[in-house]
Amino acid sequence: MKTVILQPRLRRRVLVTSVAIIVLITSALAGVINQLYSQSYMASYSSELVAQMPMVVAQLNRAGLIKDVDKWIDSVDPSDSDYMSVVCDQNDNTVWLSDEAKTVNLADICRNLPEEIPTPTLIKLPDESSYIAYNLSRDRERGTIYQLVVLRPAGPYEASLTQLHKRTTFYLGLFVLIAIAFLIAAFHWSFQPLRRLATQLDQMTDAKRDSLDSDFPVELQDITLALNRLIRISNDQKGRYRHSMDDLAHSLKTRLAATNALLDDRDISRAELNQRVLEQISQMDNLVQYQLKRAMMGQQGLQKDKTELKPAIDSFSRMLSKIYADKQVKFSESFDTSLKLPINRDDLMELLGNILENAYRFCISEVRINVAEYSDHYIIRIEDDGPGVTPDMREAIFQRGVRADQLNPGQGIGLSVCHEIVESYQGQIHVETASIEGAAFIINLPKS
Repeated sequence: MKTVILQPRLRRRVLVTSVAIIVLITSALAGVINQLYSQSYMASYSSELVAQMPMVVAQLNRAGLIKDVDKWIDSVDPSDSDYMSVVCDQNDNTVWLSDEAKTVNLADICRNLPEEIPTPTLIKLPDESSYIAYNLSRDRERGTIYQLVVLRPAGPYEASLTQLHKRTTFYLGLFVLIAIAFLIAAFHWSFQPLRRLATQLDQMTDAKRDSLDSDFPVELQDITLALNRLIRISNDQKGRYRHSMDDLAHSLKTRLAATNALLDDRDISRAELNQRVLEQISQMDNLVQYQLKRAMMGQQGLQKDKTELKPAIDSFSRMLSKIYADKQVKFSESFDTSLKLPINRDDLMELLGNILENAYRFCISEVRINVAEYSDHYIIRIEDDGPGVTPDMREAIFQRGVRADQLNPGQGIGLSVCHEIVESYQGQIHVETASIEGAAFIINLPKS
């Protein structure tokens, strides 16, 4: 069983990436805010500590550790503050405790202090109590280092920090949710042209529209233009195939009719019959190759060449005389027998075959062909003495599927093919009244 690998959707991939970026940046911002708040709180503590220095000095004076303190110290009441002081020696023994420190039983506090306390630092004791400590010591005496450390309960700080974390988490979550909502809305709006493009492609698949709109965003216009060009080329190719198959069927019909006429002719010898049938088969093979080439390359892709007119005319006169033998058509030609026209042989055979076949079909008893050469072009005139073409139909008959005569069978293909061939050589074709009262098809064919 073949395993189907589901490819991730582009929108989902971009959305997940964008959300991850938002969460990462927001989390980093929240961490920076928390860090800044902690530093701000510690700075606030330091500034308050300066104001508390008289209290610390008063406590040291009362303990007899310092003498000759100014009288303003006497006005300080240590009980008005939540600050505590301790003095530690270099062996982490507690040398002195302030009254507040004794009250909360901090006799072993020195053993729990860090080696260095350059800034106000949060410490936690084994009994889960927490304090903010700051080392005020700067003197060294007799090689003995004493640390004067000021402590303050960290409960209010931790409560404030916890509250900050909660507020930060709440606003972080709220911001992420709002950002995701806006992001989804932006994605819905941004990817709307892609959804519209997919819808229009589905409509084109169902033959409900011929091309994509031209008002897509600039980023998609290269794609839509390329798709429209691809669709146009595909439609042109399908049209060429369809037309070529119609043209082939139309052209083969005449050759098959000529072959049947040859087979029904009892007066023709066996050798001549074989030769004529092989000639028709060869022409049918050439027609098949010609139409397939037109289907693949279009009329402009066919190689231009000079083709003798006389052999083509003789071939058609023999073939059509057999098909319309009951009419006893008088066929006359007027042109230089060595004349070569600047047109591909297959194109010339298709062009003359369609017009002469119409002339023989609609004539009463006469068909004429005349070719005149001028300095820069040729004029080919094919006439018959039939009913002719009414003025209101003289342009319409060159359109595919339009027929001037609705009584006789046909598909209205032959003259449209002639028009396409003549136009591919930058020539013109039109119809007028013939000198023998029927239709005259006039072809103006440039020499180059």
